[in-house]
Amino acid sequence: MKEAQRAQGQERDRGDAPAPTLRPFVNLRAFRGGWFNVISGTIGTVFAAIVVYLVVRLALRLFFNDGHFDTDVFARVLAYRDLSTILLNTVVIVTSSMILALVIGSLFAWLMERTDARIDWLAGLLPMFSMILLPIAGAIGWVFLLAPQAGFINGMLRAALGWFGIAVASGPLNIYSWPGIILLYTAYMIPFAFLMVSTGLRNSDPSMEEAARISGASLFQTLWQITIPVLRPSLGAAALYIIWFGFSFFSVPVVIGNELRVRVLAVEIVRLVTFTYPSDVAVAIGLSVFLVIALGTAWYFQGRILRANRHASIGGKGQRTATLRLGKLRVWGQTLLIVYAVLTFVLPLLALILVALNGYWTIDISWGELNVANLWMGATENRAASRSLVNSFSLAVIGATIAMLVAAIFSLYLRHAHSRWALTLDGIIKLPSALSAIVIGLGFVLAFAGPPFQLGNTYAILLLCYVVLFLPQATISADAAAAQVDKQLSEASWVSGARGGMTFLRISLPLMVPGLIAGWGLLFVWMTGELNASIMVSGTRVPVIGFQILQIFQTGGFAVLASLALILTAINVVVLSAAHVFERRIGRGSSGRNAALFRA
Repeated sequence: MKEAQRAQGQERDRGDAPAPTLRPFVNLRAFRGGWFNVISGTIGTVFAAIVVYLVVRLALRLFFNDGHFDTDVFARVLAYRDLSTILLNTVVIVTSSMILALVIGSLFAWLMERTDARIDWLAGLLPMFSMILLPIAGAIGWVFLLAPQAGFINGMLRAALGWFGIAVASGPLNIYSWPGIILLYTAYMIPFAFLMVSTGLRNSDPSMEEAARISGASLFQTLWQITIPVLRPSLGAAALYIIWFGFSFFSVPVVIGNELRVRVLAVEIVRLVTFTYPSDVAVAIGLSVFLVIALGTAWYFQGRILRANRHASIGGKGQRTATLRLGKLRVWGQTLLIVYAVLTFVLPLLALILVALNGYWTIDISWGELNVANLWMGATENRAASRSLVNSFSLAVIGATIAMLVAAIFSLYLRHAHSRWALTLDGIIKLPSALSAIVIGLGFVLAFAGPPFQLGNTYAILLLCYVVLFLPQATISADAAAAQVDKQLSEASWVSGARGGMTFLRISLPLMVPGLIAGWGLLFVWMTGELNASIMVSGTRVPVIGFQILQIFQTGGFAVLASLALILTAINVVVLSAAHVFERRIGRGSSGRNAALFRA
């Protein structure tokens, strides 16, 4: 008996004791944190229940109508007018722009991370251009620039051609064209590819590329045989994000596609719910199935890429990023980066400024009559515009705060409650990131606009929609912030007698604040510019800025929409800059507190 006990003790000392293969569905040890863990689990359960309720309502409405099984909805979807053309248009635009975005974004990432063409001040700004300037405002800005008759660039080109005796009645460029819509899609997809590939390049070991160049391989051979295979997971992730974004992208096709008479899936779904009376929700849900199928297909192929990838190489602490000197090509690389910044941000912003200062849109500008007062008057004299600006600002502030606080609480709960229930809640909460924002907005219309909640056209439904829609992004930021807080600090706090709530307020939250501030800034920008879901759930009683800009554009109030876009852009710049400054300052303080707590 003693020998058996001695053997068991030696086995435990060696660490060879077999680990249990199954964990309980609810880990009761997670509740040692007291009421904090109970409240955290409850918060996660509530939001997971909302997501499940949305999905169930969508599924029931697809198959049942007035309590009866509806067998005609699929026939109506398949018989939808020009369905094959709509699907083909969507696939062609998304696929073409995805290929261009992957090529251009990967090139920009390689220039920034591997070569001496890097522009430090542009590295952090490049992915932000498409967020700071609303996509709907950017698309309209390019209409101001390249409309066939009244576009500013076209006007200058016609004047320049006239100097050579060439008379052109319209154009010569036209934003209302297939190249125009594809290039605008591409401009807003490049940041996804740039971010993913940049991360992949930073995490990969550059020594293999150096070895290939030392062995005599050309630059193209090194890229094709070494760099691209290593980046397959990053390229697959970028393609997934681009497909998710492209199939639900509403801003560009509603501005350019209507004039071009090119119908895409996202616009058709919104039109059936918002601009059709009576709305045909069942067919809209049926069309949304194609969005889910497209995203599911992308998930499948990304999984295949990850499983098949055998070239991944992650460097250790000694990893040093090699800087490739491009010589004379350096100037061309930097020029490409600057041209992208000018095309995606500077030019459309200048067009909006010109229209706002002039008070109306025309190519015959009286430069001496431009007035800064027109910029402010355009937004404040329009009552609906000013209301939408206030609503969007308050929704973004409150929604981003709630989402980050909930994400911070749940991230710490998930970190300490290693149970199947916690992991299940985490998966359900992050489910909206796998669905289109249009599908989520449609689910909120079905679940909360009517009985029994009757929240249609209210502030509450917009706020709840924003929080649920962006909670997955908030949890990603909160998970990263929570991972920087060493578990030993929480354990020491509990050993000292502090319960879960006190540990969260006194230890975890102060150390997480820098990461939470950075995440809050991004959520604020995303929420102020959100259009895909809010166009479903907002209305005349609670207008939001994105939908209001679209309505003003359709009625021809160009100076008002330009003023709104500029004011919101200025707000986004101020908020992101302030968040960056606070993150750095508080981050230095948190590092000192973290070290002091470890020494204590």
